[in-house]
Amino acid sequence: MNRTQWTREQIAEYVRQQIKEQLELTEEPGPEEELASYGMDSFASMSLVVAFETNFNIVFEDEELLFENFTTVQAMVDRIYGKLLS
Repeated sequence: MNRTQWTREQIAEYVRQQIKEQLELTEEPGPEEELASYGMDSFASMSLVVAFETNFNIVFEDEELLFENFTTVQAMVDRIYGKLLS
């Protein structure tokens, strides 16, 4: 799929799937739930960033790679969607 063909819903589904796999969850966290409460740490966050960059063919700049930028599903979706539009 090229960069402009991803919808927010498709991005959210991919993000939720990756979070479930990375954190070995049986349930999907809500869009605004703090992922730290599910065990998200900086290592898991960076693993997700690599998956997002690969899957969506985007690159996060160093200044964007702050743990607080990836604390919820919605924050991740918004950041990815913004990258795809730029």
